[in-house]
Amino acid sequence: MSNRVGSRIKGEGMPDTNKHGQPYRIPRQQESVCPPKPDRSALARLLDEWMQGDETEQQETFEALRRSLDEDRPNGYKLFS
Repeated sequence: MSNRVGSRIKGEGMPDTNKHGQPYRIPRQQESVCPPKPDRSALARLLDEWMQGDETEQQETFEALRRSLDEDRPNGYKLFS
């Protein structure tokens, strides 16, 4: 330790490690650091809701998407034409 650092520690003392809040807590062995597993039945219900969407809205959305993807492409390089 250099004299300057040593004299600073003697004059000011060690830094206060408690001023930054709680230190990181290491989880116990039985605690998991991973998120809990999702509810499979809830995921299945959500997927069913997505699959039963409004068909007219889906067709309109696809048409808008198709037009926007092809509008700037040169002839012969269209994705959907």
